[in-house]
Amino acid sequence: MDDEAADASGAAVPAGRGRPERRFGDPEIAQILQKAAELQERSPGGGPEPGRGLTLEELRQVAREAGIDPAFVDLAARTLETPVARRGDTVAGGPTRWHLSTTIDGEIAERDLEGLLQVIRSTLHAKGDVGEVWGRVEWSHDDGLGPTIVGLSSRDGSTQIDVSSVRSSEAGLIHGMIIPFGSLLGTAALADVVGVSGSGTIFLMVAMAGLVYAGTRFAWGLRSRWWERRLRSVMERLTATVHDVARLPPGEEPGG
Repeated sequence: MDDEAADASGAAVPAGRGRPERRFGDPEIAQILQKAAELQERSPGGGPEPGRGLTLEELRQVAREAGIDPAFVDLAARTLETPVARRGDTVAGGPTRWHLSTTIDGEIAERDLEGLLQVIRSTLHAKGDVGEVWGRVEWSHDDGLGPTIVGLSSRDGSTQIDVSSVRSSEAGLIHGMIIPFGSLLGTAALADVVGVSGSGTIFLMVAMAGLVYAGTRFAWGLRSRWWERRLRSVMERLTATVHDVARLPPGEEPGG
């Protein structure tokens, strides 16, 4: 083992004499960095002080050293910081309305629209309808349980992306079907098991309705988070695509 040394686990690794150093792909880089962060967190006293974090410029520098265009660091940061306006979670157990909005430097040309619409369709798995309102291109789809609308508008050297959805009808359908039927069936089954009858059945039904309602709220909470992830996915893919095709108007380009 003249050309090899043992690592901490005892496995042989190249010492590097005259051999090209292994290069890691993007998925491996992400996994290694995540694992390193986890190991540092578990370490008794290793690494920088907790919570220090990195500035955006420091992240750009790390990206440069890893061979990643810093522009995509800015794009990723903008995507993570995209705020989500949520409404309707008090009764249902989770939001039933969402709205996301972000602005990208540069304008998109008409020839780029079909590619952007294809991104929307492939992410939401729906053909949808396309229209134009006051210079804003809108893609919309309603499956009978609520509309989802994606808007794109370019003006004054920037492009705005809006993604919104209303699923209150879906939440209402889930609650309206599960609570009454679940309460009746649950009460009948439990009353038969414990031998309750008469006025005791009413008390049992009220208690069962409360349990079923709590379970339905939990179920909608999961479904609601699924919807938000789906809308975020649309926003992320559109943001990346617009970033690739958008161009600043003549005279506003750097050095122009």
